[in-house]
Amino acid sequence: MKEVFEKIKTEYGIEIEDENDMTNAWKLVEMLKERGWVVYVITAKGREQVDAWHPNYGSLYAQFGEIPHFRNVVEGICVTALHIRELEKNGTL
Repeated sequence: MKEVFEKIKTEYGIEIEDENDMTNAWKLVEMLKERGWVVYVITAKGREQVDAWHPNYGSLYAQFGEIPHFRNVVEGICVTALHIRELEKNGTL
């Protein structure tokens, strides 16, 4: 996870301290929202899911036919934000 957090700091300028740092992870969600993304967070016992949708790109993970499950919500938000950055930069993942 440390590598993911370092990439988030580089790409978004937000420092995530650890897997419990929901305050800073939520700053990513707010930043994505301002750029037109809808971020879905689904959490249940044994299921941590994050997905995103944008009018220009559609559903982020539906492109692959399945939504990944994450170990925790912070990981899901960070990984999803990095995929969004890649999609916005390159037009594809």
